[in-house]
Amino acid sequence: LFTSMDDLKTFYEKTFSPSVAKMHVVGKIGQERIINGLESLVANWEAFDVEIPEIAIPEAPEKSTIYFVDVPGAKQSVINIGNYAVPRSSVDYHPATVMNYKLGGSFNGVVNMILREEKGFTYGARTNFSGGKTYGTFSASSSVRSSATEESVQIFKNEIEKYINGIAKEDLDFTKNALIKSNARSFETIGALHGMLTSISAYNLPFDYVKQEEEVINSMTLESHRELAKKLLKPENMYFVVVGDAETQMSALKNIGLGDPVLVEN
Repeated sequence: LFTSMDDLKTFYEKTFSPSVAKMHVVGKIGQERIINGLESLVANWEAFDVEIPEIAIPEAPEKSTIYFVDVPGAKQSVINIGNYAVPRSSVDYHPATVMNYKLGGSFNGVVNMILREEKGFTYGARTNFSGGKTYGTFSASSSVRSSATEESVQIFKNEIEKYINGIAKEDLDFTKNALIKSNARSFETIGALHGMLTSISAYNLPFDYVKQEEEVINSMTLESHRELAKKLLKPENMYFVVVGDAETQMSALKNIGLGDPVLVEN
């Protein structure tokens, strides 16, 4: 926690060191020119050891629970559901993003098709896996009109529970086709190439990780999809967080089947 300029200076003095720094360059420029241009930086930026604290991996909740944050009079509710998942470096990370695609990883995902296209409760509903160096998260989210809060939470819960039992072959075929086509266009800009290089550096990925990820997409089967969904989604161990008008919406969430919602003081 920084409370003064001295705190910022101390943080800088203890952490900004070339011993933990990385530089990524993408463009029409030779390596020799870059090295020559960095000579003064190398000479003047003194290196020192930096102690990076270890981050404990959080434990998932013992059972799914609904937490409610009250915003009196709110005309809509913000829904976030999720749990802890694998880090970006895990062999399961990219397969997880492929597995998630039909659930809520695209506009045509199940949750968006129901909550937006069928019900008209929201402008969008998504699910996704996000991976850090130590651990990752799975999240499902949407903002819905206030009167649709209970039904929307129930739909999220129901669809995640159904999803771990498997998807249809046409849905898997759709996933593969969509992801392979999008991958072909994902690395056409300098910014995208820089992002790829940064990922390789940050997560110690192989230089051909994009090709390996395409192989993961092509090789996924209905069985491996189902096994991965059961392994990583874990609908019985999720946090359900709803932000909205407690007076009109909170009590109805008892009907979801996860016990009494817990009011979070804010």
